[in-house]
Amino acid sequence: MRDVLRRMHRVSRRICFLLAAAAGCSGLSAAVAQDLSSSASEAGVALEAEAEPEERPAPSYPPGALPDAYPDKAKLLRGDIDPRELLVEVPESWASHPGMYAEAEALQAFGKMRAAAAREGVELLILSAFRSFNHQRWIWEAKWRERYKSGAFEAPRDLATHIMRYSSMPGTSRHHWGTDFDINALNNRWFDTPEGKPVYDWMKAHAAEYGFCEVYSARDGRRQTGYEPERWHWSYIPTASRYLAAYVEARDAQPRGFEGDVAAPQINWLTDYVLGINPDCLWTASDAGKGRELPLVLLRAAIEAEQAARVEQLCLRDEGTRDELLAWRARGFELEEDADIAARLMHLENCLGEPDPVLRDEVAYSGIAHILRDGVADDETLRALKGELLVRMAADAADPDGFSKPFAALALSEVARTDRISPWMSSGERRMLVAAGAAYVRSVRDYRGFIEGEGWRHGLAHGADLLMQLSLNEEIGEGEAIVMARAIFEALMVEEAPALVFDEPARLARPLIILTRRGLLNEAQLSAWLDMLADPAPLESWQAAFGSEEALARRHNVRAFASALLIAASEEEDGALDAVKPGATRLLASVP
Repeated sequence: MRDVLRRMHRVSRRICFLLAAAAGCSGLSAAVAQDLSSSASEAGVALEAEAEPEERPAPSYPPGALPDAYPDKAKLLRGDIDPRELLVEVPESWASHPGMYAEAEALQAFGKMRAAAAREGVELLILSAFRSFNHQRWIWEAKWRERYKSGAFEAPRDLATHIMRYSSMPGTSRHHWGTDFDINALNNRWFDTPEGKPVYDWMKAHAAEYGFCEVYSARDGRRQTGYEPERWHWSYIPTASRYLAAYVEARDAQPRGFEGDVAAPQINWLTDYVLGINPDCLWTASDAGKGRELPLVLLRAAIEAEQAARVEQLCLRDEGTRDELLAWRARGFELEEDADIAARLMHLENCLGEPDPVLRDEVAYSGIAHILRDGVADDETLRALKGELLVRMAADAADPDGFSKPFAALALSEVARTDRISPWMSSGERRMLVAAGAAYVRSVRDYRGFIEGEGWRHGLAHGADLLMQLSLNEEIGEGEAIVMARAIFEALMVEEAPALVFDEPARLARPLIILTRRGLLNEAQLSAWLDMLADPAPLESWQAAFGSEEALARRHNVRAFASALLIAASEEEDGALDAVKPGATRLLASVP
């Protein structure tokens, strides 16, 4: 009877803790606890702390040897291991489910802490311990795909940093080390409930006695970067400190091998996230255990590496850079046999926002187009370049002179062209590029075209060029076609837009002509959108436009767009383009 009651109590608590992560279950667990307490009392039995687990096989490395003794340290740090070979299994009675593994020293310390807590009426339950690289990748990619579908993120960096509020990039999680535990509930609010508060208060008061620390503590001025607070995440510092120091030293720790890894170089994943922990969780020589201090030289090296990366992101890195770039252009952007093509492209990408029109247009954009059209960039290089350009074009990207975003869009049109000629993007990547291009076209409010001495900006036309290349891609379907078409019509409905005199209406018409020719847009859709352009609101009629400069500009843009559609449709002997003519003809008649 005693064993049965104990098992019932354990199962009910596991159910409660798991439900608490989603919606809370204070009523459920209180009722269950009361029922069990009554039953135990009637049976003359007291529920007590469980005994220590039976002896288990020792791990293959002695205490304190890892991670340094492991032959492939990078794989170990990334969690790319078989936990059965290096870790020990968590007793089922300590965990929400069987099959968990943890680092031996950390688990032993947790067992002592758990027993001490139980003596004071506090139950500690492990919800997560070691997580492999593949497990973390599954978590990350599930969130990546779900949030991508929302359409709320224009660039990989934006989507990645949103996910990284609570989830690590695969390869950077402390759970890969087996030294960290998520306990009792994956919900900060639960630790303020009548059930959760005693757990959190006990951990705050006593966890350090057993070597544990709350790594993602509150943002109280001492921890300002990294993940959001996680009151459930506790790390065994004597062992975790060794892994952390080894991680900072690792030369090949760059996150890679998962969907969205293109965002890693754009984020301070090491200094802001891996090192963005509670400073009390950094081991010092006066602490107990076989830990390892994080020497200042390592921190300095990490910071200097990020500073060096920022220098690499400059266009003019020293006084001679401009002359070198102009000389390279004069040689037709020739590449030596051993040239680092990725580095060359990234340097050119860094020049796309330069106020100097020669560097921006004749060197940066022309050089990127030349290299990509030569077909010498591999898929990895193209993917990295795409990621950088999406960051440059994002809505929140800095663009004080107004050149950076338009030329990012133009360069992205060349990236899109490579995928059209020889597909290398996944369908998800392609859809994200469509969404980003459409969002950019909708967002353009800088309508400057060509200015003497400054050169081109031409944001709307460059965005249209990106959509045109995507429209030509046979992998693009009806859903993507509608996204692009809506963006084009929304751009033409902006009331404050000036008269577009730099060929923007014709450039915006091209993607629609291509999509219609391919049968991805039909007459009903086009007519509905074109009829919306014919609406003079907020004016009562288009005759009233002749008394407003802003309205006259809109009238000009609408008529120029309709004319461009009709001319393009009439020039080609393609019956599919007849779908354009009724709506465009009606629009011209409606807007005299």
